[in-house]
Amino acid sequence: MLNGPTYVTLVKDFWAKAEVYYVEAALAEEDEAMIRNPCLRGKTRQEMGLKSFRQTEIRSTVMGIPITITKEVIAKACRVATNGRFIWNANRNHPFLESYKGVVLKGNSSTKLGDIDGQHRMLLKFMTECFFQKGGGSDQPSIDHKLVLYFLASFNKINLPRYIMHHLCWAINEGIRSKRKQIPCGRLLSEIFSQGKILEILRRNNLASDQVLKTKTRKMINGKTLQNMKIIKKFSPNEKDLKESTAPTKLMTDFPPIYQEKNSEALAKLVADYAKESDIRMDTEAPAAAAEVPLQVRWKRTASDAGSEAKGAQTKKSMKDTSDASATDICSSPLLKRKRRRYAPPVTSQEKLEEARKERAKEMRTFKEKYETPGFVMTPEEAKKAQKQIEEMLAERRKEKAAIKAARDEKLQSIGIDASDDYFMEKLAEVRRIAGSIEKQVVKEAAEMLEQIPEASIADNSF
Repeated sequence: MLNGPTYVTLVKDFWAKAEVYYVEAALAEEDEAMIRNPCLRGKTRQEMGLKSFRQTEIRSTVMGIPITITKEVIAKACRVATNGRFIWNANRNHPFLESYKGVVLKGNSSTKLGDIDGQHRMLLKFMTECFFQKGGGSDQPSIDHKLVLYFLASFNKINLPRYIMHHLCWAINEGIRSKRKQIPCGRLLSEIFSQGKILEILRRNNLASDQVLKTKTRKMINGKTLQNMKIIKKFSPNEKDLKESTAPTKLMTDFPPIYQEKNSEALAKLVADYAKESDIRMDTEAPAAAAEVPLQVRWKRTASDAGSEAKGAQTKKSMKDTSDASATDICSSPLLKRKRRRYAPPVTSQEKLEEARKERAKEMRTFKEKYETPGFVMTPEEAKKAQKQIEEMLAERRKEKAAIKAARDEKLQSIGIDASDDYFMEKLAEVRRIAGSIEKQVVKEAAEMLEQIPEASIADNSF
C-alpha cells in the first residue's frame, strides 16, 4: 500500500460529497422519523426504515455508489488493530506534556524541533505527512500532536485508525466551512476503494481506464529522504528498495464491506447513470484483469527531450526579452481591456442553516396535506397538542441522556479513572461486553436446565 497508485478521480468524487455522520445526526434522524410517524416511538432503526448505526461514519458516493467508511475499514486498510492510546482536546496542564518535554526535548522546553534527535524528527515527519497531513501552516505541532509524538517516541501503542478517522472528519468539516481545500490521505482512500471492490464494479462497466481514474503515483519516504534531512550522510540505493508501483495491491478476503447494495445489476445502473450525467466516456476495450489495466505514471523528462532542446527547439525567453517584446506590442497595438474575473462568494454555514430552516418550514406547512387521511382532519387544537407532546418527548429523551452520562462520569471518578482518556473507556466497554456475553450464556444454560427438570420428573413418575 505504501508505494501503490492514487486514483485522483475517485478521491475527488468521494471528497466533494463526503459528510460526517455523528451520533447526534443519528438521533436527529430518529427524532424526525418519530415526528413524521409517532407510532415509531420505541422501534429500532431497522423498523423505522433507517440504516443501522453503531459509530461515527463518513458517508459519500463514488461514481454514483453510496459508500460508508468507519474506523474498522481504516484499520483493515492500514493492517493495524483498533486499540491503543487516543487522547484528544488535551489542555496545557496534561501530565503527559511533562513526559513529552523529557523524552523528545531532553528536558529543555526551548529546544527547537529541528534540533531534536533524528529518530524523533523522522517520527514527526511520519506524523505530519502521513497521519495528519497539514497542507501548509505552522511547523509547531499542537498539544494533541505532541502527545502522539510522545507516545511514538516512548514506544506506546496508539490507536492509529481512530486518529486518522478523527483527522478525516475534521478535514471534511473544515472543507464544508470553506476553510480547507487540501484532501488528506489520498493513498489510503484509494486503497479502501480498491479493497472495497469499487474498482471491480467500475471495471465490469468499462470505467477503469487510466483516462477515467487519472491514476498517479506519489513520493515515498526512503533513504533519500533521510539524506535530505541530514540524518544520514550518504544514501546508496539498492535493487531491493521499495519503488513506486502502479499495480493495485492484492485483495483481502475479510475486508469489511463499504457499500450495502448487493445486486450487481443495481450497481451497474448506478454507475451508468453517473457516467451519463457526468459525460464520462466508457472505454469499450478496457481489459478485464486488474493487473492489465494501463495506469498513468508521473511525467518525467527524458534524454530525448533534452537532446531536442539542444538541437534548436524553441525554449523559454528570459524575463528581459519578454518585457521588451511586450512593450513593443503594446505600443503598436490598440488598447486592450482586461477582463475581470468574477468569483462566486463562498456559501457560509449561516446561509446553509437558513436554507435548512426554510426547507424545514416548508415541510411543516405541507405536513397536513401529507399525513391527513380522508376520514380524519386534524384541527388546530389537535395539532398544537401533538406538537406539545412531541416536544415533551424530545425533552424527556435529552434528560435521560444527560442522566446516563452524569451517572457514568460519577462512576468513573469514583474508581479514579479520567473520562477524557478514551483508552480506559475502550477497556471498560470491552469488559462490559464480555460480562454481558457471560451473563447471557449463564441465563441460557440455566433455562436449558429448567426445561430438562419437568421431563426428568415425568420420566420418574412413569415407572
